[in-house]
Amino acid sequence: MLSAYKVYRYDHLESPAVTAGNAAVLIGAQNGLFPDMGYAIPGEMGGLWAGEKKVCDGFFLAIDDVPLLKADACELSPTATAFHYRMQKEELHVVRRQFIADGIGGCVIELTIENLRSAPRMAEVSFTVRTDILTVAAARGEDGLELGRDVGEYDEQTQAFYARDSRNPWHAVWGADKGNRVLQADLPQTVYGFGNTQGKGINGRLFYRLRVAAGGQATMRLFVAGGFASRSKAEEALETLRSEAQALDACKQTRMAEHLALSETSLPESMLMRCFNWAKVCEDWLTRALPGGGMALCADLPEHPVLYGDDWALGLSALLPQGGVARVMEMLRTLVRVSEAAQLAPGRLARCVSLGGRVKQVGGVRESAQFVALVHRTLLWSGNAAFAKEMLPMTGLCVSYLRRSTRGFTDVQAQLLGDLRRALEGQAYILRLLCEDDAEMCTALEGLPVPEEAPLAPEAPLEEAALWHGAQGHVEQMIGCLMQMAERELPGLPGALRTQKAAPGVLLEAKAAAGFVWPLVSHLFGVQPDAGAKVIRWNPHTPIGWDGWVIERLFIGEACFDVRSERVSPSKARYTIRTDAEGWRVLAVANGEEKLLDLSGEVTLEMGD
Repeated sequence: MLSAYKVYRYDHLESPAVTAGNAAVLIGAQNGLFPDMGYAIPGEMGGLWAGEKKVCDGFFLAIDDVPLLKADACELSPTATAFHYRMQKEELHVVRRQFIADGIGGCVIELTIENLRSAPRMAEVSFTVRTDILTVAAARGEDGLELGRDVGEYDEQTQAFYARDSRNPWHAVWGADKGNRVLQADLPQTVYGFGNTQGKGINGRLFYRLRVAAGGQATMRLFVAGGFASRSKAEEALETLRSEAQALDACKQTRMAEHLALSETSLPESMLMRCFNWAKVCEDWLTRALPGGGMALCADLPEHPVLYGDDWALGLSALLPQGGVARVMEMLRTLVRVSEAAQLAPGRLARCVSLGGRVKQVGGVRESAQFVALVHRTLLWSGNAAFAKEMLPMTGLCVSYLRRSTRGFTDVQAQLLGDLRRALEGQAYILRLLCEDDAEMCTALEGLPVPEEAPLAPEAPLEEAALWHGAQGHVEQMIGCLMQMAERELPGLPGALRTQKAAPGVLLEAKAAAGFVWPLVSHLFGVQPDAGAKVIRWNPHTPIGWDGWVIERLFIGEACFDVRSERVSPSKARYTIRTDAEGWRVLAVANGEEKLLDLSGEVTLEMGD
């Protein structure tokens, strides 16, 4: 599964590369370098970040006194990034593979040296880390903290370098496997062959020697970790990486393979298929674990290192049809816990949360309405009554806050009308699912103005245009919008979608996936579920020129579905929806008529477009 997602790059290697885990992210270039990049803190948004703390600007390697300046090829995959170096003069081929294990604020670098000579040899490896320990808030002077210059020292006993910010208790560590003894350690003024990046960091260099058989290979692991409040915590993290790196790598690959198997699509347009399938990867890269427990979605990388953020509900919603229902439920729980811990006013929710779990901005009417609507949407895909009961106290508070803020739903601004309607519809659904009275919500809905169906604005962004065309049945125009969105992805980072209004420097944007995923799910595959009622409203389409499409292992509730389209004539397609689960029904829309059909194994329909 993972091998099918590998991407090899041989040109435009100055493009960004992302290696991510739920506790850390490493951002550099596809040539293996770490240029000064980013706008939130000019030139400082690349490198290794662990939670809200930046650890280093990057790391740099040399073999036999030859710096690995620029890779000849970059290999990107969902779990790791690898750089290939052809050292023809030295008769070596070097591969630097890096991954970030789940739950640990550090990076594992696997260095493999292949000896192309017919005689054994010793290869000398120098490993330099350029620290730059900071937080975005401190660098901007927003939290009263002042950044100091980094200081560092080599510890012979643990065979590792340690560094910290001289004014703050922020620690970093780097070293190698226990089996690789350090020959020499120093603090050079500049990184040999590379020069220094900007900032207040230091260079800590370690030398190793690796024996390589004739025509053979040898591998060593190197580690960088940080964001720790004490040196003892840094030592513990290094020990964990040294003893468990291989198991952590295997665990992450297994988890990601299982995740990517869900909602897997096959489309005639390879660019669309790649973006849809890789969107799961990019959303995983944006998922962060909070220090106090729970998880959330980072707004983007690397410019705005906050959780939730602008249009957070839209970003979370994209996970639902991609096998991420359980993840969305946990993120909503986390948002409730964080908001309650911050003692926000009843019905108010956090809008932006730091990676350390602090509320940075409080949401208003729109965010509370979107919370209720997202709980509703999550229940449509999960049918989980226990989750509905768990969320009911907060959704009730949100509706009460909405009522107070709009004078009993009589004073609603036009731009909030849609959000408010969806919130009331959502609360009514939650109450019905729990067999409670929804009359008050229905009455409030009846009192709201009915929004007029507006035409598509000429300047509408592509993601909005795609959804509008899909809802109108203009499937070819919808695909055209999605193709334009796919063409904006970053070279070498499939699924790295960004909205047209994305800030400069943004590589991944959580909410952008929603504008791509939902048109395909709702208006191409035509799947609109109500898991609580075990009913799927189904109105699929096949664009002109397409022979068909497939989405497999689409989970709705506890049931797994395969949905398929096959072209049978220029104007007709055969559609099949299949499941092994019992008790499900399909509300099919064929030729303008609705038919409620029992889904006993599968349902097949022929429909014209």
